[in-house]
Amino acid sequence: MLPCAMSALALMRPLFAAFLLGSVLCGGAVAQSASRAGAPLPELPSEYPDRLELKLAEGSGAEWRDGALRSRTGVDLSAVAALLRGFEVRPMVTAVSRERLDAWHAHACAVQPAHNRPGHLGLWFCVRGDDADAVASLRERLAAEPLVEHVYHEPVIYPASFGAALPPGGDPAPPTPSFTAMQLEHGPTPIGHGTRFAAGILGARGQGVGFRMIEHSWIWGHEDLCQVVATNVIGAAPVFTAPEANHGIAGASIAFGDRNAWGVTGVADEVGAKFLAIYPNGGFANAVALALANSQPGDVAMAVVMVLVSSFGPGSWLPVEFLQAAFDATLTATSNGLHFVVPAGNGNRNLDDPALLGRFDRNFRDSGAIMVAASAAGALQRAAFSNYGSRIDAHSWGDQVVAAGYGTLFFGNNDPLQSYTAAATGTSSATPHVAGIVAALQGAARRQLGQSLSNQEILDLLHTVGPTTPDVIGRRPDLEAMLRQLGVIDGLTMAEPDVARGGTIVADLEGPIGSIAALFAAYQTADVPLGYNRNIHLDLGQLVAVGAFVLGAGTAQYQLAVPNTAVLQDLDIYYQAVRVDPNQLLYVTNSCQVTIL
Repeated sequence: MLPCAMSALALMRPLFAAFLLGSVLCGGAVAQSASRAGAPLPELPSEYPDRLELKLAEGSGAEWRDGALRSRTGVDLSAVAALLRGFEVRPMVTAVSRERLDAWHAHACAVQPAHNRPGHLGLWFCVRGDDADAVASLRERLAAEPLVEHVYHEPVIYPASFGAALPPGGDPAPPTPSFTAMQLEHGPTPIGHGTRFAAGILGARGQGVGFRMIEHSWIWGHEDLCQVVATNVIGAAPVFTAPEANHGIAGASIAFGDRNAWGVTGVADEVGAKFLAIYPNGGFANAVALALANSQPGDVAMAVVMVLVSSFGPGSWLPVEFLQAAFDATLTATSNGLHFVVPAGNGNRNLDDPALLGRFDRNFRDSGAIMVAASAAGALQRAAFSNYGSRIDAHSWGDQVVAAGYGTLFFGNNDPLQSYTAAATGTSSATPHVAGIVAALQGAARRQLGQSLSNQEILDLLHTVGPTTPDVIGRRPDLEAMLRQLGVIDGLTMAEPDVARGGTIVADLEGPIGSIAALFAAYQTADVPLGYNRNIHLDLGQLVAVGAFVLGAGTAQYQLAVPNTAVLQDLDIYYQAVRVDPNQLLYVTNSCQVTIL
């Protein structure tokens, strides 16, 4: 059920119990690209000519305090301070205290090898001037100072589907139809990610996982994203612009769109989502720090943005961590427990190109981010626009993706709150799929195994599970196979995670031949340790026994006809089995979840 949906469970209890108990009597066991072809690449600014990003040396203790550059460690900063006189200077990261930045940096240095430690975020500064020529001159003079490690013009951060042309669409009237049948990427491997099947496993909808989305803007109050509301914004409110708001709502719907009878369904619809706008919060690095400060270890962050590095030629769209400040912020976040999912970018560029200075060579530096390339829709081949290279961790659909926003598939009453597209594209459509899969893995591992997955454990799964492609864009994640490899799926699965009123719930039980399984159901969850191999995940106060099954051939099936009753709408039912094998050993299976729509 949606994390923000209103519950009618109190009204359903008598009906629910009769509904499930009746099944024992009459159910029983049964054996993006930068532009479309032909469209010219837009001429876009790659940086702000009047702004610099400045990093001072480690150990300098630099800070901007009381309108002046000072050192906490006694280092003489007077030469740098003299150059900055007359310019506007501020710390790049203001979201948290210097003491917290110190702690984050110390922890990152403790867990990272010496060659791959992030720069201290407190040593980064933003510099502005009124005259672009004066700022360019300042950059040259700062670059010659021994205490200056990095100085460059502040980049413009773009959505990772910038310039993608969406085809014109119609304007059918409400009510909004369901487009989930068009979400082929949710289907089984190799075309899809197996996410629809996995959604029947309790936890694999991202339950209990925080999700931090770093973007420019969103469409607030969209009918298919109950969490995209102003009260879930962290920090300063975003500025609305239609292209960026459509981009934000599309990515959100792919990752965690609501599970209901209309529109689309996200990969991990039960995450707890919060939203951070980049520029109102002082830029990318400060937004990342703000996300980290408002997260728990093991939460997921996603930033579907990229930069244009014009010095490499037209259309050189690169991952944002090409810039050192973004890299330092990302590595600080991942070293402190945040899973960070980012796009590889839409530049048709080999990230292993020596011209890129080894910045995407993990042997040289590694931000810890999960980097996602785009494939040509369901084909196991690189989308023509997608960057590629050994740094890529995974790929997903970069075209023909159904998502909220834009209004080219459905635009009820010309209302952006009822807008959908069937042409979400770029690494902007690929990245939210993988971010949702990361959240699903974490939620399932926490619920079923009682543990959180480390960033390296998730990367190992992405690098080893799923179909390969001859292109250098990583594997296409197979969530079902990943959950099986982890041991999350262990004896119980649902044929479908969503069942319409009037449909049939089907649960499949597996185990040793000749074992006996007792299947239970409840409409609320719990986490009760009873000393078995796995905790009981059903509320014992609401527990209903729905059947006992002999696994004569190692399998059995439970079926339950769902009444076509309106009160059951949006009801979640949770299942778990206890199995006794021929040696009289008691075993608790994984738990499952099905939603009546």
